[in-house]
Amino acid sequence: MEQLKLLWQLQELEREIARKETEMQNIPSVNAYRARKKEVAALQDTLRPYAETMDAARKKMRRAELDLCNINGAIADLNKKLYGGAVHNTRELEGMEKKMLSMKAEQSAIEDNILTIMEELEKDEFKSSELGRETDAEQERLQQVKTQAQKDMQLARQVLDDLNRRRESITQRVEAPLLQKYKELKAKMHGQCISLVQNSFCGICNVSLPSAFRARILTPGQLVFCENCGSLLVLGD
Repeated sequence: MEQLKLLWQLQELEREIARKETEMQNIPSVNAYRARKKEVAALQDTLRPYAETMDAARKKMRRAELDLCNINGAIADLNKKLYGGAVHNTRELEGMEKKMLSMKAEQSAIEDNILTIMEELEKDEFKSSELGRETDAEQERLQQVKTQAQKDMQLARQVLDDLNRRRESITQRVEAPLLQKYKELKAKMHGQCISLVQNSFCGICNVSLPSAFRARILTPGQLVFCENCGSLLVLGD
């Protein structure tokens, strides 16, 4: 009888272990951490294109500034020739004036382009800064949630480890043939297969058992099964 009660205890421990393993997959703080982690990743994905766009704009700005520097230098050189008195040919002077007008138009276009780039860059920097602050705040909250999730997960593991140690202790106390029979029944019935009888009722299917079953259950070495659900009966009262 003691061996059968150990089997029932083993079954209940294994059922509790299964419940705890399921609960570990749905710890609220862990689920909250996973959800917030996705939110932070989404924010980072949104932020990344801004960084790439701003980097490209800065490169474009540097090229435009270099072009402006070159055109400014060319205009200065042309001014010296125009007004330095070195050129006296009217046609050559007219040609130089036309070139000056063209260069100043190019200078103006480059300056306008630089202003446009600056305006776009400022807009992107502002949006990027806002997103950056939001991302930093979310990452800080993520860390807080992560800390709680780690504590809850550690506690759940401790409980599960304790249950597994108790399960191992009981398993070592059950006789090998009976343990094998339990494993076969468990596989056949897909789970609960040891019924604790109380008040002459099967603990699994709740069917009333004939009075003769009590005497049979108390007979040493005899295994008695419920005629309705097929579970192995263990006297509990």
